[in-house]
Amino acid sequence: MQFRVKLVVAFAVFGLLIATVFAVQWVYLSQTPYEAGTGEYYLDETFTASSFMYGLQSWAPYASKMPVYPQNSVDDGSGFYLMFVDLNATSNLSSTFPNVKVDYSFTGLQGTAAFHVYGYIGSSGGISWRNRVEGDGASGFYVTNSPSAENTVLEGVQSLSEYNQVYVKVSNMAGASFDDFGDDTYFMKFDKAGGGLNSLHITTEPNNPSGNVTMTDALSGSFYVDFTGSRVQEDFILMVAVNGTIGGDFGLHLRSSEP
Repeated sequence: MQFRVKLVVAFAVFGLLIATVFAVQWVYLSQTPYEAGTGEYYLDETFTASSFMYGLQSWAPYASKMPVYPQNSVDDGSGFYLMFVDLNATSNLSSTFPNVKVDYSFTGLQGTAAFHVYGYIGSSGGISWRNRVEGDGASGFYVTNSPSAENTVLEGVQSLSEYNQVYVKVSNMAGASFDDFGDDTYFMKFDKAGGGLNSLHITTEPNNPSGNVTMTDALSGSFYVDFTGSRVQEDFILMVAVNGTIGGDFGLHLRSSEP
């Protein structure tokens, strides 16, 4: 009799534990501001030559200068123009492989375009995560078409003043999703070289969350951005870097959604 009582109590405690786990998970997931599978685009915008904010430069923001293109020196003179685009979305936590889908379409690309991703968490004071460009765990997406030997000089565009502890402005017409400073900028703040590189990735396969490096000549297509770390990213910021000739016919249409 005593054994039966203990067995019933044990099952009751186990059931309560399972119920608690599901309740916590439901509350946590309900806090995310994005819904999966709705068919909505969180970003649906065309960017032009006037959307580039920074350049010419061969490096991207990080704790130390990060090359825009793999194996390139950060000071080799192969300059890129940069724009930062707020994807207005983060990974869907309820999916098996959390990610955000990015659809792209170029017109007038005469050079190479590089896509990299940064992650934002408000409580950390800004952006402290990004994808790795080189070495183990590297990922990125690169599109090349009719490469030009000469870089266009875009009037009024200047290189970033610093590679870290620097504010970057997004090119979205609607501005920044998290406009902490009232000027549509995000603050880049990486603590140390080597840190903040292991949880954000760019991939062409949703079931490969660790990411991959893709080099293509396809002027339209899709890729995914995701995080595999323990801290939930509130927003993804896409960096688009382009070299070569950037004329009046240049256009980049971007859409972001949750698969």
